[in-house]
Amino acid sequence: MSEHCFRARWAQRALSPASMLLSSQGEETTLYFCSGDPDSLDAVAAPEAGILILDGTAPHIVDPVIPGARDSLINLGVCLDEAAMRPRLPHIRACMADHAACSQRARAYMRSAWALRRDSAAALHACMDEAHVARMQGALIAAVLQAEGERSDTPAVRPVITDAVTPKGELCLLTDGAQQRVIRLGRHFAMDLTPVLRALSHAAQAAGYDVEEHLSPMSPGSLLHLTIPALHTLVTTNETLACEQTFDFAACVPAARLLRRECALEQSRTDIARHMQCAVQAMAQAKQLHDELETFYVPNMDFGRWQTLLDETVASLKE
Repeated sequence: MSEHCFRARWAQRALSPASMLLSSQGEETTLYFCSGDPDSLDAVAAPEAGILILDGTAPHIVDPVIPGARDSLINLGVCLDEAAMRPRLPHIRACMADHAACSQRARAYMRSAWALRRDSAAALHACMDEAHVARMQGALIAAVLQAEGERSDTPAVRPVITDAVTPKGELCLLTDGAQQRVIRLGRHFAMDLTPVLRALSHAAQAAGYDVEEHLSPMSPGSLLHLTIPALHTLVTTNETLACEQTFDFAACVPAARLLRRECALEQSRTDIARHMQCAVQAMAQAKQLHDELETFYVPNMDFGRWQTLLDETVASLKE
């Protein structure tokens, strides 16, 4: 969900039936939502079955790696009445240019917000009581690993993105019902707890557990959450989820050390919020232009032919 995706809504209509079919066959599926339109899908994967179906159009163009022998290209473009669309070329081109400009503006605001957050995180890090952090990190690891679960001889790390900036605002797909145990990490607004989550990830792997590292959509090198599926445990920095235990890392910053940076940090918080609001507004404008662009395509789409292609694709998943 980190990309502001320009995409056609009929790709969503194709991906949903595929997901339902795979789920009905008992396959565990992963849904990849579009940050530019969070009600739509960009891809559906069934890892155990070795199946991935994705929207390969711009700006996330993907071609078959091994055409024919393993991979297939489903060309929905054959369903378009291109002759009827050519007279609309100037309008389509202008709409696409405006859409691109809005997306670029959204990314610029997010880069600015992240730069401010990074500077604030560095200021907070300079104030932290490292010994206190180490003690709390050790307590967190002990609390998480006191549970028992199925271990692996070759524990793996799976990177995932469950948060995004969208036209609807900042969204998180995590729910408190997704895991049996939720542990929250309390923090100051800009505190980067990636080192703590990485330490927990390494400890869990050393104990023989697979982990899922939830990456920040604004900085994929940073972590927001960690899931240990075998222990049915989610460790999160999200403040809205119900949790059974909290480790408050904000307490690792002594008030006396924080005092002289308090005004600058509060100003940074205000500026970050303003930049993120502008980013969301720009994405909302891009979404409106996306919808306008669809008005050029949908009337010229042969949905009868499209349905035939969809039926053939879904049938191939049953083989």
